[in-house]
Formats: sequence, C-alpha cells, structure tokens
Amino acid sequence: MKDEFRIHITPESCYADIDETPDSGDQRSRSKHYIKASGRHEINQVNEANYYIGMKVPYHEHKTAYETFLVENGAIEVLSRSRKAVARKGDIIHIQAYVPHSIQPLEDDSTIRAYHQGHSLLEDQLDNRRFREAYPELAKSPDIRQQLAPREQASFWFDYEVPQFKDVPVKEFPEIRTFDESLAEFSFDKLTLKLKVGRWETGGVKEIWQLHMKAGCSLSWVPTNIFNLLYDVYDGSVEVRPDGMEPFIANTRDMIHVPRFLGGSMTALKDTVIFDVGCQGYMMQYLDEVNSIVASAPEKLRDDECLRRLMKKYDFYVRYQM
Repeated sequence: MKDEFRIHITPESCYADIDETPDSGDQRSRSKHYIKASGRHEINQVNEANYYIGMKVPYHEHKTAYETFLVENGAIEVLSRSRKAVARKGDIIHIQAYVPHSIQPLEDDSTIRAYHQGHSLLEDQLDNRRFREAYPELAKSPDIRQQLAPREQASFWFDYEVPQFKDVPVKEFPEIRTFDESLAEFSFDKLTLKLKVGRWETGGVKEIWQLHMKAGCSLSWVPTNIFNLLYDVYDGSVEVRPDGMEPFIANTRDMIHVPRFLGGSMTALKDTVIFDVGCQGYMMQYLDEVNSIVASAPEKLRDDECLRRLMKKYDFYVRYQM
C-alpha cells in the first residue's frame, strides 16, 4: 500500500488550492492546503493564504477551533474586542476559541501560514465554494449567509456592522506575539527555544515553540515517539535524516512532518529559525526540569537513562545533542 504521509513538504506541494475570491477581480486570494487535520483534536492542519488591500476576513469567532497564524510576508491588521494592532513578518497571531476576530491586509500580497486545531477549514471552504457556484445570487445575501452559520456550528459569523476599534500597541494586544517575544525562553550552547503559544492557550492540547538553531546544532527524535511532529522552517536550512529513508534538505518555508513511531534527526546547515507548531509533548515542563538539573547536577544529563526517564515522564521525545 502506498504511504501517503509526506515528511518533506515544500511551498509548491499543496494538495488543494482554493480560490477564496468570490468575484472575478485580477487579484486573487488563494488558500493552499498542505496538511490535513489529524487525531481527535484535529491538529496540524496547515494552509497558507495571501491577501490584497481591500480584502477582509469578516468578524467571526469559533466554538471549538484554535487558530495560529505566522505572518510570512507583508502586514496584517488584527481586530478583536474593540482593539486593533498590526502583525508583521515573523509575528505570530494566536486566536483562541470564542475570541471574536477579523483580519485585513495593509500591504498587497500579505501572506499568512495558518495552523488549525479543532475544525476542518478545507471542508468549510469547499462547502462555501460549492454554494457560491450553485447559487451565486443567494450567496450575496447576508441573511442567507447567517442562516447557513448557526451558533451550534464550529464558526459564527456576526451579521452586524463591525464595531469601532481602537489602535493599540502590539504589546497591549495579547493575540499578537512579535518575532522576538516569548512567554518563556531556554538557552543552550547552540539552541535557544522560545515559547510562543502556551498549552493553556490551546485547551491543553499542544504548545508552539520558536527554535533558534546555530549552524551544526542537531536535534533527534526517538522511534518510540507517540506524536506526529511538525516543524516549519522560517529561515535557514536543515538536513533531515529519517530512519530508513533518504536524507533531504529542508529550506526556508519548507515543512517537516514526521509521523509517530519514526525516529530520525535534523542538523542546521547554517543559523536557522524553525517553528515547532505541533508540540503535544510537555516541552515546557521538560525544559523546566532540565534547567533544574543543569543548575544542581549537570553530569546527569550525560546519562542516557536519566534522559529516557525525563522523556517518558513528559511524553517528550526530542533530544538536543549537547
């Protein structure tokens, strides 16, 4: 049987490309889908969308979904709870369930890569496109749109005029985390890890980290890993060596999607920034205890048995080669 699990995903290798622009204008907003939702929490679904000035995602909220956006290009204005602020290249936007929000580009071809949890965006987009194509006049009616999105569904689109929003600095807008900002930070010889989204912000399901790997830095994961891993190369390149498979080079904007029960490693070929966007293991707690050991008995970290116990304790199966 053909293995359809793709480990190396490039910007050109999307499995679905949806035109989100309902009219026939020259500038098209496209939603490219790379990874389907998986598991009972429907995580690791990834799509990328580009927007042009004048386009806008209407004001809405999600009942079960958590959305995290990485701004890859341009500038995105985020509106939520009577405030608005601007996210720029390298910034993270994190929207929790029941947080009303809207986004709009401030520059042409502003691009975001979106990581979804708790709903299937592709199904929603295909349903909307099918309805628009079959009933173009009905699709223009706000009343019909609201009829098709009752509150018990995953998303609720507000039918009133968007409220007035006050400009606030990014530091006063918790949904935006700038590139240099972190909720927690841990540094080792060739590796710095910055917590961008905490487990308490995803319903206890996962964490999102930013990894700064210096050239030569290596990470490995063991074959007993029980989670799919998902890394997004923001800048730089790494050599990836999955066990029993041909190695490959993942460059800027490539993704590395490692299935559970497959070991392997990756090494930074130059200074590289990677986002770990599917961390289901308890990395924050793991690193807290590692820091404690470094301070009190650093020799323990050279003991493989000690590291194995920590991995099992925190369901965390990735090792930094110190």
